[in-house]
Parts: sequence; structure tokens; C-alpha cells
Amino acid sequence: MIIVMTKKITEELGQIIRDEFVHGVQDEKGARLFPTVEGLAKKHDVSRATLYRRSTDGEWQKQKNHFQSELQAAVDDARMERMVEDAKKLDDSCVQLSMGIINAVGRRLQRTLEIERGNPDDEGITSIELSHLAGATVQAQRIGKLALGQAQEISKVSADVNQPEAFRRAMEQLDELAESRANQDSGAIH
Repeated sequence: MIIVMTKKITEELGQIIRDEFVHGVQDEKGARLFPTVEGLAKKHDVSRATLYRRSTDGEWQKQKNHFQSELQAAVDDARMERMVEDAKKLDDSCVQLSMGIINAVGRRLQRTLEIERGNPDDEGITSIELSHLAGATVQAQRIGKLALGQAQEISKVSADVNQPEAFRRAMEQLDELAESRANQDSGAIH
């Protein structure tokens, strides 16, 4: 008969083994592994029966389950925080891009109005280009409003005080351009 001698489980060693069972250990890649009682008995060269008894009496499995639940909740919370920050950055970028598009349309319309005022014979902006600019403005507004958490579909554009200043200016410039066109067309008919 061969008798295998194992180390006595001191209070300090018992705490180390318990921590490894309950909290797990990280491998070289940073992954958290949760060893079994049998695996810990072999690793620390202690009696498997004694370690099982200690783990049962100390409710290690219950503690391990609680730790894993809290760990997963913390991981989920951290992941959610990162996702919220990423969503904020994306929304901020979308709002900035939308404002940039609206400003670019406004500048284009302003240049066209200045050219037409200086040269009444200039045909200015074509109806196709005007349609594209208006479409770009509407799309930019939709993107901006969606990023701000407002309605996804905007069926009617209204000029109220809640709209961004750049959009209001662009709409005024579109109105001026339409009025200028109407005046030129009515002058050519007479």
C-alpha cells in the first residue's frame, strides 16, 4: 500500500485556494479560468477530500456563482458605458456633418444670389441643382434630427425657433432664390 503525503491546508493556503476557486485565475492571455476543487487539490498538493469538505462547508460554489454574476454585471455595465459613449460621439459627428452640409448649401445659394444680383442676365442655379441642394438640406436635417433623438421622418419642414440657425438661413436663401427666379420669369414674359 502506497501512502501519498499531501500538504496540510493552513489558514493562509486555504484562503489562497478559496480565492482561486471563487474568483478564478487569469491565464497568460488574460482570460479568467475557474478551476475545479479537484484541479486545485492537485495544483496545491492538498487532500482532495479535505478540500471538498472545506468548499462545501464554506459554500464556495455559492460564492463563486455570486462573484460570476457580479463580474458579468460589471462587464455588461462597462460595455454599455462604452456603447453609450460611442453612440454620443456618432451622434455628435452626425450633427456636425449635418450642420456642415446645411451651411455648404447656404453658402452655395448665397453665392448664386450675389451673382444674380450683380448680373441679372445670369441664369444662376439650374432647377436640377436647386433640387439637389434642397434634397441635401432635407437629408442633412433628417440625419441631424435623428442624431438629436427627434423624429426619424420629417414630412413637413416648418421654420420655427427650435430649428438651427443655419437651416433657417438656408431656407430663407431658398425663398429668396425662388422669388428672384419668379421675378426674372415674370420680367421675361412682358
